[in-house]
Formats: sequence, C-alpha cells, structure tokens
Amino acid sequence: MVSSSQVKVSFVKNWYRKYPDSATLKLMDKLTQIARQLTRKGDLHLNQHGVKFFHEKARNLLEQARLHEIYDYQKLIESSLSKNFLHEQNFKYLEFSDLPITIARGEHCFIDIYFWRRRPTVIHNHHFAGAFQCLSGNNVDLEFSFTEKKKIGRFHALGELKLLQERQLKQGEVVEIAELGEFIHQNHHQAELTVNLCFRTHEFKKHNLSNYLFTGLRYEKEPKLIARVNRLLRFIDLEAFDFKKVDISLDEAIHLIIQTHYSGSCHPRLLQLRRYLDKMIKEESDLSLSKLLKGHDQKFDRIESSYE
Repeated sequence: MVSSSQVKVSFVKNWYRKYPDSATLKLMDKLTQIARQLTRKGDLHLNQHGVKFFHEKARNLLEQARLHEIYDYQKLIESSLSKNFLHEQNFKYLEFSDLPITIARGEHCFIDIYFWRRRPTVIHNHHFAGAFQCLSGNNVDLEFSFTEKKKIGRFHALGELKLLQERQLKQGEVVEIAELGEFIHQNHHQAELTVNLCFRTHEFKKHNLSNYLFTGLRYEKEPKLIARVNRLLRFIDLEAFDFKKVDISLDEAIHLIIQTHYSGSCHPRLLQLRRYLDKMIKEESDLSLSKLLKGHDQKFDRIESSYE
C-alpha cells in the first residue's frame, strides 16, 4: 500500500517537472521556457474547448511567441542534455525525422522539435491536431485533398489525390495541422538542415495515421497489421518456409509490398514472396500495386528535381 508521504513526494516531483523553480528555469534556454508556457495555455484551451479548434489556437500562440527569433542550436543542446531535462519523449531516437526531441509537455499537449536533413516526408494526414513552425532551413510544403472512390480491404482505399496548394515556408511561418483527412501534406526539406517545431495534442485513440501515393492509394498505418507484417518479414529473413500456407490478408499483402518497395533487398525469399503477394492482390482486388508505385515514384522524382 502506498503511504501518504510517498504520494506527497510523487506529487512534488511531478509538479516540479511541469512547473520548475527559478533555479531550474535559469538552466533552461529561453525557447524551452516559453515552450512550457505555451503548453500550459494549450492545456487551458483544451480543457475548456476540446480539440476541435486547437489547430487555430496553436497557430495563434506560435505566431505570437515568435520562437524562431530565439531559437539557438547551441543553447538547445545544453538545455536538452542538462540533468534537469526530464521530459518524456514522444518519439524514440530516429523514429521520426533525423532527430526528434520533446522540449515541453503539458497534460493534453506538448511541443516537439524535428531536425531534418535534405529529404521529404511521405504524403500523410495526422491523428492529432496542432500547428508546426519553421525555425530554420527551407520547407516546401504541398497540401492535398483526398476523395475516396473505392475501399480496398479494411485499411486501404483508392481515390483522387489533388494538390491544393504549394507554399515555400519562410523562417517563422506557421501552418495549422487539422486532424485526420482535414489536412494532408508532404513537406520537402530543401536545406542541408531544416528545423521545425510542432505544437500538438496527443494522438487520438481509435484513429490511425494514413499515408498516400500520388497515384491515389491511401494506406492506413494500423499497428496490429504493421506488427504482423514485420513478424512475417523476420520469418522470411530467418529461414525458408511455405508462405502459401500462411494466413495473409489483402491488407497485409498491400502493406508488405509498399513497406519493402524501397528496401533495395535482393533476398530471394523476399522477392519470391513479393511476386506471390502481388499476384494475390491483383486477383482479389484487381489492383495493380506495382503500377501505382511506379507512377508514384515518377511523380515524386519530377517534384524533387524541380526544387534542385
């Protein structure tokens, strides 16, 4: 049984993590201090109004804070490696971007900074709400709409992906992140190092992130499906077996083909499995996945070459 003194100690520790004393604040860089203040204001809004208009509130707060004017790479490093930096991290190391770091965390929202080398994101929606800001570097942001025309399995769909706008984000500019299909985009990082800040809610329960191909395929990132596909890929890598006897769904087949498309692997068992699943997908859905991926790659290459 937990004693009242243990509860009190735990409460005090948690309070100081969220609301540090003046001595702790002196060790933080100014960016981190203001980020903590923003998460408190974000929590207040979310408690009063819920998530519906949080993307607008997050944009307004970031524009007012002008964090790009106080961002300092050296000071951020010193702050994030100090003993007083106790934030639970949203992403694991290299799970997203070239370095993700959570610099402030409230009850319902938090602030991340993402460091990007010269490369684009996939086309994706968001299972959270908020806004992102360019702190430094060069962002070319493409925003899309998606109109579903044909459902394929439980987690995939064919439709029309339409470019709504292309914008060159200057240092300090802020873009709202509306939830799910309300905001679909692809960010092309065109500097040797681009640094973006994201002020956001936690992920919505019972909603998954979706990615898109230029050729109109939406594929949902369902955790259980991804886990099964990864398990199958590990078995393929370890030793030969008869994969025709394995229960592989249409959704899993599509996801595996997309996931391994850019692997560059010439493993004979994987190539054999891909041929088998490609045929299965064609027979069950009349979907030519290889054709969709080829068309996506061609479109993507044209876009990237236009920025060089």
